[in-house]
Amino acid sequence: MATRFIGGESGHRSFFGGIKSTSQLIGLGGCLLIGFFGMMFTGWPGLVAGVLSGVVVYLLTASTHRGSYWERRKRRARWKERQKAGTDRFIPYSTAVWDEATALADLATSGAEKARIMAAVRSRPDGADGMGWLDARTGKPGIAWHAPAGEQPYLSVAFEVSGQLRGAESQRKQEQAQAGFGALLAGFAPASKLVSGIQSITRVLPPDLALNEAWVQDHLAADANPAAVRSYQEVLERTGRDTFVQRHLIVGRWPLTPDFYATAARYGTGRDGWRLLMAAEISSLARSLRAAKLGEVRPLTARAVVAMMLHQQNPSRPPLMVAGVRADRMGLPSRDEWNSTWITGTDPITGAEVVWGHRTAMISAENMETGERTPYWLLSLLHNAGSGARTLSFQLETVPADQARLLASKDVVRDMAAVISKQKKGQLVDPATDVNLASARARGADLMPGTGQHGVNWVGFITISARTQAGLTDAARRLEESAATAAGIGKLEWLDTYQSAASGTTWPIYRGTKPATPTLGARMMDQLAGRGEKEEKVA
Repeated sequence: MATRFIGGESGHRSFFGGIKSTSQLIGLGGCLLIGFFGMMFTGWPGLVAGVLSGVVVYLLTASTHRGSYWERRKRRARWKERQKAGTDRFIPYSTAVWDEATALADLATSGAEKARIMAAVRSRPDGADGMGWLDARTGKPGIAWHAPAGEQPYLSVAFEVSGQLRGAESQRKQEQAQAGFGALLAGFAPASKLVSGIQSITRVLPPDLALNEAWVQDHLAADANPAAVRSYQEVLERTGRDTFVQRHLIVGRWPLTPDFYATAARYGTGRDGWRLLMAAEISSLARSLRAAKLGEVRPLTARAVVAMMLHQQNPSRPPLMVAGVRADRMGLPSRDEWNSTWITGTDPITGAEVVWGHRTAMISAENMETGERTPYWLLSLLHNAGSGARTLSFQLETVPADQARLLASKDVVRDMAAVISKQKKGQLVDPATDVNLASARARGADLMPGTGQHGVNWVGFITISARTQAGLTDAARRLEESAATAAGIGKLEWLDTYQSAASGTTWPIYRGTKPATPTLGARMMDQLAGRGEKEEKVA
C-alpha cells in the first residue's frame, strides 16, 4: 500500500533555522531590529538590549507540551474576558427568552451584570456564528451562507456518503480508493474551479440496538423460553460492547470571490443567479464524489444539516432526525468551562433532560512527527479513545502544484544547507533534519510536472463527547495516548477557553481552516487574469 510523508509541511523553514511559530518569528525579527539600530545609535548597550530581548522573546514563545507561556497567557486573558462579557453561556434566542432576559436584566444591580445577562441570548451558537441560508427549501440541497467575523464569506453544502470501503477489501480496491480520493482533491486545483476544498467528517457512535430489540418484541412467541430470551439479550449486549458504527459526511466550500460573483451573473441576477450556479456546482461535486468511489452520495437539506448539528450537540438525538427541526434554530443551551462546553438537551425517546460535555482538539502538521503513513493512520483516533461519541473532521484545501512545488524546493534547499553546515563543523546531523529533508524530497517527487498531483493545505479537528466530567477526562486522556503512540501526533492542541466555538469545526459547515496564502507571483497572475470573458447568460 502506498504511503505518504505527513508532518512538518505546514510551517516552512525560517530565516532563524527550523520551523518556528509566527509569534516567535515576529518577536525575534523585532529583537533583531532593536539590536541593529540600537548598536548604531548607542553602541554596545543597544546590542545587549537586542540580545536580552531576543532571549526573553524566545523563552516566552518556546513551545512545550502545554504550549508556550505566551499562549497560556492569551488563553487566561481570553477566558477572563469571556466570563466578564457573559459569552461563556449561550441561550437560543426567541421572543419569550428575550423578554425573560430583559426582565432579569432590569433587576441587575450594575450595568456589567445587565450586559452579561443579555449577551448570553444569541441567535446562533458560537460554532455557527454568522451562518444563514442561501437556500433552505424543503427537499432541496441546503446551501449555507457564512459570514464569520474577520473571515471571507463563503457558501457550503453537505453531502452524506456511504464511504469507500466495506469490511475486508482487497489490496487493489484499497489502492483504487486512495487514488480516487487523491484525484478528487487534485480536481479542485485549476483556477477555473470555484470550490476551494472539502471537509471530510467521520462520526463514530456506539451501535443503536433499539431496532434489534424492537424486532424481537414484534416476533417473539408468546410461549418463548425465558432462558432463550435472556440469551438473546446477552448477545445484543456483548455485540454492542466496545463496538462502533460510522457515519460519513463531505462538505464543499465555495468562497464568495470576484470570480464567483462574475460566474453567477452569467446565470441570472442577484441571488437567483447564485442559486442557479450552485445547483450546477452541487451536481458537479456529487459526480466527483461518486467518481472517487465514495459510495452513495446524497446532498443534505438545510433541515438535515441542522439536525446533524443538533445531534452532535446532543448525541441522545438520532442523527439526521429532522422532525421538529427548524433551519434557523441551530443551537442548544450551553455553558462553557475552561476546557469543555456543556450542552443541555432532551432525550427524544424519554423526554428527560440530558447534559452532554464536549471537548475539541486540533491536529496540525507542525505538531506531528514527520514520517511515512498509510491511509489508515487515523483509525486509532476513531476507535481507541474510550466510550462515547466522537467526530473527526479534516479540512482540505488544494494548493496549485506550481506554488506547492516552490515551497517544497525551498524546504529541500534549506534542509540540505543545514545538513552540509553540520557536516562541515564535524557535528552529527539531527535526525529531525534528516526526516524533514526526506519529507521535502518526497513532496517534490510527488509534485513533479506530469504527475497530476497538487499540494494541500489541511487541518484536522476531533471532538469527544461524554455525559460526565469524569468520562470526558478519561476519553481525553485515552485520545492523547492513541495520538502519541499509534498516530504519531506529537501534541493535540486542545482549543480550551473557547470550546463552544471549537465544536463548530467538526460540524458539517466547514469551520476552522485558514486559507492558504498564495505567493506574490500567484497573486499577480490572478490580477492579470481579471474576471473572465463576457458570456451569455446560461438558460
